Amino acid sequence: MMKRSVTVARYILAEFGPLIVFWVLAATAGIRIAIAGSIAAIACETGWRLYRGIPFTRLYLLVSFLTVAFGIIDLLAANPFMLKYEAVVTNVATGLAFVLGAGGARPMLQEVVEQRQKTIYPDRADIRRFFQIFTLIWAGYFFIKAGFYFYVGQVLPMVQAMAVRSTVGGISLGVMTVLSFTQGRRLFSLCQWCGWLPVIPEAAELPADVTR
Repeated sequence: MMKRSVTVARYILAEFGPLIVFWVLAATAGIRIAIAGSIAAIACETGWRLYRGIPFTRLYLLVSFLTVAFGIIDLLAANPFMLKYEAVVTNVATGLAFVLGAGGARPMLQEVVEQRQKTIYPDRADIRRFFQIFTLIWAGYFFIKAGFYFYVGQVLPMVQAMAVRSTVGGISLGVMTVLSFTQGRRLFSLCQWCGWLPVIPEAAELPADVTR
């Protein structure tokens, strides 16, 4: 359990590190320090990946771009007009990116899982379809979170809304990541049972541990 928890934590930091740094610093130290901190986090992670020869996933590049882009918009604005709704826009943009990332020969989440496991899955139609569904589930998560953030922004003062966003965003992201790491095989079996995956006679399950 401890080993799995460390693996999940490393994954969250590796893929969502700049965004997490931005959230924490924006809530505790202000927007300017949050931007500086997130840029420093991106620089450190980039240097580490280059040093270790670790490729950049589309998910990491997307998170880094959105974090810096919306932070700079807030910084340049005379009043931080985006601060109240930037999380809404960011989550919608991320959801759309996941929808687009579900296509192609290797869906976005397949790319992330293969890098984490240091393995390449066989080019099978059922595996590709499963990761397309998996990626779209994550897209749905971001769209739902965007809707919740919009509602919170309408009914709460900005300071309270930001506090709720930070808490809900961090917890929900952790829950989604843990479920993705621990329930992947069950989801694969469920997709097979529902008939959502092409039938591959020689393949009863995933050929390697997507999740345990």
